[in-house]
Amino acid sequence: MSKEINKKLLVGAGATALSLVGAWWLKNKKPMTPKIPNVDNNTIILFQFNYSPYCIKVAKVMDYKGIPYKTVNILPIVNKNFIKELSNQSKVPVIKHKNKVIHDSTKIALYLEDICPEPSLFINDDHKLNEEVKLWEDWADEAFLSPFSNLAVMYLYEHPEYLAELEDIKTGIGLIDNNKERLAPFITKMQLKAYGADLSKKDELKKKARGYLDTLLKKLENKEFIVGDRLTIADITIASHLTVAQKVPYISEDEHYEAIFIWQKKIFDLTKRRVAATIS
Repeated sequence: MSKEINKKLLVGAGATALSLVGAWWLKNKKPMTPKIPNVDNNTIILFQFNYSPYCIKVAKVMDYKGIPYKTVNILPIVNKNFIKELSNQSKVPVIKHKNKVIHDSTKIALYLEDICPEPSLFINDDHKLNEEVKLWEDWADEAFLSPFSNLAVMYLYEHPEYLAELEDIKTGIGLIDNNKERLAPFITKMQLKAYGADLSKKDELKKKARGYLDTLLKKLENKEFIVGDRLTIADITIASHLTVAQKVPYISEDEHYEAIFIWQKKIFDLTKRRVAATIS
């Protein structure tokens, strides 16, 4: 069988699978709803996508504070309507606590700080240092996403076999989940298009990504934390975004940046799950 026929079969299978998903939505006329756990008022529900640095950021904050929570894994395409109905927007992370629904990782972190002040995500009674904390948090949330995510998507497009090997990504639709290996090239091509990732700009993105990491290396020289002498939301945010950089061999295998990933591990060690706190 020729490569051209194989390619046509692959595209046809992918189109068929996506058409079936669309037909399912139209038939049911309601969002595809994930299984929601029952929780008490002391427990938060985190709606997340496993590989989102913003979701990792929120989970690490709750781990650090010892806030009890349950996770609901959301797939961006399959569960988009459900999330939109829940939070009036289509992105995760989203948390639900009692009757409150909050989205955006920064807003969620501030809410968690309010209901569980200790250990704090900021430096107590130091306005100047806390302004710097916020600047570094914003910098990571805004600067890191585009180059690292696009490089990760490009790498996945160049190596679609890795998508098929990811056991924890499931749609709940057998036709897709049972044929990930066949559909992987089609899916990664769609993902490349969805991100607007331009393969011709790969070298430019690498340069930008390395520039951000060089800035981080300089900031962390002879320091344990980004700002001050204690863990803050700036450290947690940057460490969370580095999980995307770790998925890009162009970056993670560069020995020049080894110190950054060692630092990231130390930060995550500090956020390991604590004894459950009581939240207001």
